[in-house]
Amino acid sequence: MKKAFHTNGMKKRVLIITAAAVLALLAVRAALLFVTFAVETRELSAAACGRADAIVVLTGGKNRAEEGLKLLKSGSASIMVLSGVNRDADLDAIFLNRLTNAERANIILDKESTSTYQNAIEARGIMKKMGLTSMLLITSGYHIKRAEYIFSKIMPEEVNIVPCAVSTPNFDIDKWWGGNSLLIIFVEFVKYYLFVAGFYLGVI
Repeated sequence: MKKAFHTNGMKKRVLIITAAAVLALLAVRAALLFVTFAVETRELSAAACGRADAIVVLTGGKNRAEEGLKLLKSGSASIMVLSGVNRDADLDAIFLNRLTNAERANIILDKESTSTYQNAIEARGIMKKMGLTSMLLITSGYHIKRAEYIFSKIMPEEVNIVPCAVSTPNFDIDKWWGGNSLLIIFVEFVKYYLFVAGFYLGVI
């Protein structure tokens, strides 16, 4: 009886140790994925914007629309799409009456999309309709990796996507591991892998 009790106790300890080891390995794997995600986000944020057929600005973050307008004025692209604009907004409200007539004619407001995924869907339709094959994708630095991934899944293969990150006061890409920046990048990490899983499983 004592021998059986001892054997059962040993089995239980082995199971507990095994489970702990598996959980530890999973935690290490998750930590490595997170650090890799943060480093890749930083690298994308540092990439030069360049030139393209269109500028696609994902609204919802500070400085994004301003960066898009600056690039449009510099001739980096001939068309700008502001994606996810409030339904009541207009160009004068967004840019405070600072547009020329030529610039007004080259800015498209997407008032339908309310998420990054919908931004990509709406932008795909506009790009196809206008025969455009390359874009500067403008969003905040912390959001750039997830946005680029979603757009790459939605856009046709022939469309070249150039990530163009904008700095924001609430996130320091060079010190992503500290303060509020760590929380922001962690949330993006979770959202990114939810989309990875969603596309892999075919539920998106």
